[in-house]
Amino acid sequence: MGPKKKGARKRKQEEENIGSEVEDEMAGEEPKEKGRKRKDKKRGKNKYIGAHVSISGGIWKAVGDCLALGGRSFALFLGSQRSWQRPPLNATAAEKFRKACVVNGFDPVHILPHGSYLMNCGSPKQDVFEKSQDLLVEELSRCSALGLSLFNLHPGASLGTITTEQCQEKIAQALNHAHQQTPAVVTVLENMCGQGSTVGGQFSELRGIIDRVRDQSRVGVCLDTCHAFAAGYDLSAEGGVKSMLDEFDRVVGLSYLRGVHLNDSKGKLGCHLDRHEDIGRGQIGIPAFRDIVNEPRLDNIPLILETPGRPGFGDQEQIELLYSLCKD
Repeated sequence: MGPKKKGARKRKQEEENIGSEVEDEMAGEEPKEKGRKRKDKKRGKNKYIGAHVSISGGIWKAVGDCLALGGRSFALFLGSQRSWQRPPLNATAAEKFRKACVVNGFDPVHILPHGSYLMNCGSPKQDVFEKSQDLLVEELSRCSALGLSLFNLHPGASLGTITTEQCQEKIAQALNHAHQQTPAVVTVLENMCGQGSTVGGQFSELRGIIDRVRDQSRVGVCLDTCHAFAAGYDLSAEGGVKSMLDEFDRVVGLSYLRGVHLNDSKGKLGCHLDRHEDIGRGQIGIPAFRDIVNEPRLDNIPLILETPGRPGFGDQEQIELLYSLCKD
């Protein structure tokens, strides 16, 4: 039987149902991917394309799921998306995850964990801000235990009761606190679509957060293509990908770019709607993704699918499609 073709909705449902994770981790099961050799793609040798994979049944199983999809990078949640409180990460599970990554040649810079959607590090509500800040510390600690070097999060939202600048200040405050409590891991801010009071839809807003972070070696950016398009960056236009990256370089700096989320968009340019679509099935279109996978400035960073998936066109098929668009 071939690998299951799961889209983003199915993956989220699975991540919300991982109550048995600790029992599985304590069972001492060896990672099934031990000794398996990853086949590098003939095309796109400098492109690390993958998908968001499940941790259901044990966090180390994410590595095998990525291999089954033909991915060279992956994203994952580090715990339940439904609760602020999580059981501690089992040391045996963490060791098996680290071992699976080494055995199968996954460099930590090509693994991009995704933060809980509960977090709002820019919240004007003090209780939510404190819980978000504490959860960020816990997430970065998990990354360290797993041997990971990056952690992706949505910056936050002002809820319309504080200014964008005040929200940026609170986000940076949470990052500075978390950096003091944890070693090495880089917090990667995801650009947003500009919906509601979210911060990070414009590159200048991301720069505003970075400017307030004390240790800027520990902050980066992940560009989501759907979010960028919905925020008004026209990737669908001829030369649109180059123009977006040129602007990002001017405003933020390419040295901060640590990953890309590859998503087409159900919504039109500038719609401010976070509605992901399968590659080539939305408003951005195949030519833009061809430009992305052939853009040298996107070499050697994780390029992660977060598409919904549909029968016969899930993560595996879309990874294959993207690699087929590579010219070398």
